[in-house]
Amino acid sequence: MIELLWNDPISENKMGKYINSLQLEPHQRVLDVGCGAGEILIRLAERYQITGVGIDTSSDHIAEANKRAKGRVRPSSLTFTVSDAQSFQIAPELYDLVICMGASHAFGLGKDAYQNALSQMLPMVVPGGFLLIAEGYMRQPASQEYRKYLGDSTPDEMTHAANVATGKMLGLIPFAAWTSSKEEWDDFEWTYQRVIERKALADPENAGVVQKRNQRRKWMDAYLEWGRDTLGYGIYLFKTSNELESVPT
Repeated sequence: MIELLWNDPISENKMGKYINSLQLEPHQRVLDVGCGAGEILIRLAERYQITGVGIDTSSDHIAEANKRAKGRVRPSSLTFTVSDAQSFQIAPELYDLVICMGASHAFGLGKDAYQNALSQMLPMVVPGGFLLIAEGYMRQPASQEYRKYLGDSTPDEMTHAANVATGKMLGLIPFAAWTSSKEEWDDFEWTYQRVIERKALADPENAGVVQKRNQRRKWMDAYLEWGRDTLGYGIYLFKTSNELESVPT
């Protein structure tokens, strides 16, 4: 059983707000890259009767997504597939909405992963369609100690405002930008911590599980010392331009 509804520091109430803001039409097409256990796509199908595809590299997540979808949505409305974004064949201008929640690494690693993800998502969307992407940002520059844990994935200049500006630079129209609270971060981090601790307790002879728990404990120490005040999480809704609109500069 996967305890997390979605792999993001977002409360259920806020996720409902974000879903309501999308205002999709029945039978519109949605792609979720790095869909995890599929909960967001399933809720979109419940709310709007869309059709959708979710891809994730974890077979456990895809199995959980299919389990959750059963009985909640029409069997033909959603497809969940074990795949990565690089090998999954996507026709251009096919989807009305493309989602990537905290999974920009699926499009390539590095400090430019967020921009690269937006750039690669763009051709998948119909003109006038939408991109919904969630990404970390820096509330303040990282201390030297905390940077050892973050690596180069979220550079200091990658602020909330900079994440919005990146979309504008690519010709996207910002429709909304939300941020997660410290309480949401705490709920997310401690829920994941409980999952890891319970796995280690249940299988104490498994060296891999124990090592993961020990690494996770170090991450939590760093989160409590520096992370709560340094790392933020932004959710960004962008609209692509169409022939009837001019993108403001």
